[in-house]
Amino acid sequence: MPNPRWTHDRKLTGSRCGIVGVDEAGRGCLAGPVVAAAVVLPVAFFRDAKNRKRTEEMNDSKQFNENKREQLYSVIMEMVEKRILFGAFGQASIDEIESRNIVGATCLAMHRAMDKVSDQSAGIWKPIRKENFELFQTQEKKKRIWSVVIDGRSMKKLSYQHDGLIKGDTKSLAIAMASILAKVTRDRYMRELHEQFPFFGFDSNKGYGAPVHLNALKNYGPTEHHRPRFLRNIALGNSESSVPSNGEQSQLSFL
Repeated sequence: MPNPRWTHDRKLTGSRCGIVGVDEAGRGCLAGPVVAAAVVLPVAFFRDAKNRKRTEEMNDSKQFNENKREQLYSVIMEMVEKRILFGAFGQASIDEIESRNIVGATCLAMHRAMDKVSDQSAGIWKPIRKENFELFQTQEKKKRIWSVVIDGRSMKKLSYQHDGLIKGDTKSLAIAMASILAKVTRDRYMRELHEQFPFFGFDSNKGYGAPVHLNALKNYGPTEHHRPRFLRNIALGNSESSVPSNGEQSQLSFL
């Protein structure tokens, strides 16, 4: 039986050039950067039955344990290396999260990932700024355009044209693959930080507010990798930008 996310994207690209999926990892963490990934699936991707087989297990990254995510990441990156599809990353730093807030920083990371994947595709797909989209549609109305979808609601601060797809990482193959790339990339970074700061348990909690992490903050104070804005919210008892200890992402409003 075909992966339903494959079926969703194949149908969506029926009259288009392909689909671009974008997702992020680490939006609700207390420490570490926010990382985004963008995956470009040209319409030709869906014409090869081998690609359906290669992607039959692809789903939301949260559905898998760490080892399985690493395996799926390798499958995706092998296809990137063979230029069967295109995938790239972007991130926003602690300073950028502090200055722009987490919504602005997430949009910045997504913007960077979209720029990089466009360059990687050698212009097969080019992002369109929102202010130019209506003009583009008028000028290119006889040509097919791309579907650009991000996980969740559309984001006003993301300057490139896109559509939001609620729970998109469970519905769209491109978004699911982006979620795996972003999650594995960020998790690897947090495991490296664990070597420097073992008391915080970054290897297991990846910067979320697990008890071992919160206890280390109390006993040792924050590192330069912690997000001052988020720590202030904890001190004020504001849960809007923090995350439960089970690692669930916060339900931020992106409107």
